[in-house]
Amino acid sequence: MEPVILLIEDSENDALLLQHAFKKAGLTKPLQIVRDGVDATSYLLGLGEFSDRQKYPFPKILLIDLNMPRLNGFELLGWVKSKPDLQHLMVVVLTGSARKLEINAAYQLGAKSYLVKPTRSEDLQQLIDAFFQYWIVHNHLPDPAPEAAVQEPPKNQPRTVRQKSRK
Repeated sequence: MEPVILLIEDSENDALLLQHAFKKAGLTKPLQIVRDGVDATSYLLGLGEFSDRQKYPFPKILLIDLNMPRLNGFELLGWVKSKPDLQHLMVVVLTGSARKLEINAAYQLGAKSYLVKPTRSEDLQQLIDAFFQYWIVHNHLPDPAPEAAVQEPPKNQPRTVRQKSRK
């Protein structure tokens, strides 16, 4: 059974390109997409608009960009790592940076894989095809813990973090 993938990506253009690439690779379920880490935490907690699990099913794979407003990818990785009920998630970073410091930090915060977005569309399709074959076709994902319906009151949501704009 095909797992639900939650894409956390603030660039609408990148999200559209990734949707197309995943569809072309063979993904039959639509990607679930949120624009930043704050929306990702709401999605994972099933808060607000994300409380409808028919419309917003719980993911098995998180595909995280690092450079996002409000709550960036590193902060989101730290939040996910701090939640025992989310340890079953496969967290994959897909970002534009190949800086070793960022790669090391992502793995220390629990990323299972770190992928750099290619600039050419053909290379992006090749990357997503390989991702699809490994993570969707061949990999066997764990089930969530029996009580993994992660629920918290809204007051425990991560604080909003101001981040410098990208240039």
